[in-house]
Amino acid sequence: MQQILITGVSSGIGHALASEYLSRGARVYGTSRRSPDDLTSHEAFRFVPMDLTAFDDVEAGFKRLLEGVDELDLVVCNAGILGPFGDMAEQSLADMKHVLDVNLWANKVVLDAIYRQVERVRQVVTISSGAAVNGHRGWGGYALSKAALNMLTMLYAAEQPDTHFCALAPGVVETSMQDYLNGLPEDERYPSLDSLRSKRDTSDMPSPEELAPRLVDVMHQLPERVQSGQFADIRKPPLAGANG
Repeated sequence: MQQILITGVSSGIGHALASEYLSRGARVYGTSRRSPDDLTSHEAFRFVPMDLTAFDDVEAGFKRLLEGVDELDLVVCNAGILGPFGDMAEQSLADMKHVLDVNLWANKVVLDAIYRQVERVRQVVTISSGAAVNGHRGWGGYALSKAALNMLTMLYAAEQPDTHFCALAPGVVETSMQDYLNGLPEDERYPSLDSLRSKRDTSDMPSPEELAPRLVDVMHQLPERVQSGQFADIRKPPLAGANG
């Protein structure tokens, strides 16, 4: 039985991944601020609620979540937020710091807690984004946080050579983030929003539940296809066209 740990399991990609892994017979350890009530009754699912930005409390939370666990086959650092969208000059430092706390520093605290408690971790996937490398106007703190997450992933790969690491962009997914972005007024300064709007209700923007089976298969193949520590985009080589 595979042992999988996923952060941010209450909704979106994290919830869909937890459901998919449970359907494949894995044991899933999950955390998020809100409880995924439809998953907590599953005998192979263990859940501990946590606010991952309450940094001083994270280690105690993971001691509860991982009690009796000696090894993990996969850790998916999925929890994240978008934050405000707009020009850098319009975004406050407080807002951007909060985005980095959730999308970057919480993952450092999570990984440190896991490695202090678990003897062996075979694979870590941090959920990144194309925004980490595209530099499109408007993405502000989110793009900064994901670019820094890519480097965090690379640094941990150098420190933990027995674990395969990858910062993985899952592509455009129909989540609540898209509701916010598509609800913004049209603005010629932000052509990336027009691109997102054109993808809604098409196969280019799957739901988390539609994406999860392929994402699970791709993550399984990452150690063979991607050098540990590197960023990869599910839509581009060497992952484009990868199937289970």
